[in-house]
Amino acid sequence: MKRFGPGPLTLAIAYLVWVFFALCTAGGIWMIATGRMTADPSVMAVVGIAPGREWAAQMYCWLGVAVFAAFTVYFAFRAFCMGTGYLLYDEEMVVFVFSRRERRSFCWRDLASYGVTVRDLREIEPQLLHPLWGFFFQFSDGKRFPVRRMYRGYSGLREVVVRKGLLKIRT
Repeated sequence: MKRFGPGPLTLAIAYLVWVFFALCTAGGIWMIATGRMTADPSVMAVVGIAPGREWAAQMYCWLGVAVFAAFTVYFAFRAFCMGTGYLLYDEEMVVFVFSRRERRSFCWRDLASYGVTVRDLREIEPQLLHPLWGFFFQFSDGKRFPVRRMYRGYSGLREVVVRKGLLKIRT
């Protein structure tokens, strides 16, 4: 079976973003632990904090650490626990792997009978960048599986979907 999904470069960039969030969280925790949450008065004036209100800078530091920690935990859960989604396909069937725990297998000819439709990605999000164009599989329970041009194996999957008569849109 052929595989469609994020390639090594896309995954490397995603993991680097996670490392960035983890470092920002660690830096913020270090600032709080050492009491270095003060800012230069000129910098505070630029961001709209009046002189003498250092407590506001400390509050922003606490909020920033909380936000970066939340992103770090969420991305770690998605990347390391749930796993990345991908699609396996051949001429007979398609397997949607949403996470390590959830996968759905269908024969191409039975997709419509299970309520799976193929739609243009421009219906649900703006198409500002060419690599983000594509289409998505809409399941009867509302779950969606996006197929983007930037992922490895896009052209082969698109050819199969067009050959099966599921893709009537121009992507």
